[in-house]
Amino acid sequence: MSRPAPEENREQRRTEIVGTALRLLEKEGFDRLSLRGVAQALAMHAAGLYWYIENKQELVDLMAKAIMDEALGDVIAPASSHEWDRWLIDVALRVRRSLLAHRDGARVVASAFVFRAESIAAFLELSLQTLEAEGFTRELAMLGTMTVVRYTMGVTLDEQESPMREAAVRRRILEQALAKGPPVDATRYPRLHDVMSRFYASRVSEMDQGESHFARGLELVIAGIRRTAGK
Repeated sequence: MSRPAPEENREQRRTEIVGTALRLLEKEGFDRLSLRGVAQALAMHAAGLYWYIENKQELVDLMAKAIMDEALGDVIAPASSHEWDRWLIDVALRVRRSLLAHRDGARVVASAFVFRAESIAAFLELSLQTLEAEGFTRELAMLGTMTVVRYTMGVTLDEQESPMREAAVRRRILEQALAKGPPVDATRYPRLHDVMSRFYASRVSEMDQGESHFARGLELVIAGIRRTAGK
């Protein structure tokens, strides 16, 4: 059996393990991720990995921390508390981009105990401070912030789980839609056909449209928070 690593090397080794796990995630996806596979990629015995990582849940937590640190590690307070709404939208866009930058990134974060990530706690503390300065109660500030976070997670998870997540599939469906119009029966669903027709007609690019649609939905969430707070 492997001997435990000296304490001064433990964190460095854990960082290497998480990096390897993220690379395997890109290659194989979340469902095939395993401690055994990570150990093999590092040329380690599986038992040796347990000196550094307690179990798969801890590995997922550390992967989620790495992903969220990318998004939130350098977030600072808005210049003025009056800009809280724009600030929350900007942070949500950053989180979405970081999740989409990793295959199954939203599933990793959704499967983790995210409060173990220092960047999450720091962002939530900053958001509470910002919204309280604008007159929110602490409870409403927390509820509003977590609603934005959950909206972001839910939409991104839907995007990554969709059969259209593959670029080639999206491109083919988009081309078909632009050529024939949206695949909605205009007789049975006239309102849906109308709005989908205009949606496809105004589409500029796959990436821009996805982010634009996300941001517009997020603005509705923010408007609800603003109204609840009497702003």
